[in-house]
Amino acid sequence: MKMKWTQRTTARTVSLIIVVAAGLLLYFALLNWSATVAAFNSAAGLLRPFILGFVLAYLLNSPLVFFEQKVLKFVDRKKPHPTLKRSLAIVLTWLSAVALLVFFFWSVIPQVVASIEMLVNNVPGYLKAIYAFLKDIAVRFDFDTANLQEMMGDWLSVDGLLAKVAGYLNDALPYLLNIGVEVGGGIVDVFVGIIISIYLLFSKETLIAQMKKALYAMFRKERVDRLIVVARKSHRIFSGFISGKLLDSLIIGILCFIGMSIFGMDYALLISFVVGVTNVIPFFGPFFGAIPSCLILLIVDPVEAFWFAIFVLALQQFDGNILGPKILGDSTGLPALWVMFAIVVGGGLFGVVGMFIGVPAFAVIYWLLRETFSERLEKKGMPTETSSYLLEKGPPEK
Repeated sequence: MKMKWTQRTTARTVSLIIVVAAGLLLYFALLNWSATVAAFNSAAGLLRPFILGFVLAYLLNSPLVFFEQKVLKFVDRKKPHPTLKRSLAIVLTWLSAVALLVFFFWSVIPQVVASIEMLVNNVPGYLKAIYAFLKDIAVRFDFDTANLQEMMGDWLSVDGLLAKVAGYLNDALPYLLNIGVEVGGGIVDVFVGIIISIYLLFSKETLIAQMKKALYAMFRKERVDRLIVVARKSHRIFSGFISGKLLDSLIIGILCFIGMSIFGMDYALLISFVVGVTNVIPFFGPFFGAIPSCLILLIVDPVEAFWFAIFVLALQQFDGNILGPKILGDSTGLPALWVMFAIVVGGGLFGVVGMFIGVPAFAVIYWLLRETFSERLEKKGMPTETSSYLLEKGPPEK
């Protein structure tokens, strides 16, 4: 019997070939994981200006929309200048971003540097206090203090401390040179990324329309409609999470500085800066910020470190139970267990950046799986609520 070759048969064959090729590609990629990672890093390095430009455009899109819809609503885009409103909005957006950066570098950074400088200058005194404390313990319990003197002897004088630091800097010099080269290349990438972000912001509607046109031309309408729904949901999750988390971390950093200043704690601005920055990381961020901060204060005054630990614990409880839910709401829709899973996996794959974007990325995957499972259960005439599948209730009824 001769098989009739139709357009549907062609589509199924092409789909099968694509699936098989993708499976083989994934298999060889996992088999040669180190080479895959190296190739990915190389491609990411080449595309870094475009990635940076897209990230900048995405972060600045919300201020751009605000300026267009609220501040520049009196400007008519249609006549006589169709691009005037968008151009003015882009200028105002970038001027606001630059103003914020200038304010940050001229007000916060010098204070942080001054705190670090004061901490470094006081290190010899702190080390002598630690040595006296350890020596007192050794005398009380009849330990040999000769090894303690030998171990900390070079650290107890300024000359010895400088010699130690100079030795470490000498060992790290090749790495510092590589970092300098990376920074130089990064400056060029930032400049190109800014230009790309301006182009993306200026032509975002046209670019999105071109992408939709290409997708509708290559795939079935139902699939593209579904993809657009997923893209819009992903945008809501990512934009809500990123903007909310940045605002939440800024407020926590300010509250930490106010609280430490009221209680007269040392290095208030430096520690508040660390707490605010690390708070960007969901769930584990408060611990990443609190632990080094406690260690800094522990060197200065153990009692002050104890009170700071209580203060920052109360602050994080306020953030986790009141401020965070108020700002973020249910922007991700992820249970706490899956939030931890997303942070661990994202951090393992992409470091600190992965810990930050892993939560909204996994939230999109979680939403897709939940929608897919619900649709399949509805087709089978089975309940979609998770409570219907609890063990004590037995098998769910159709």
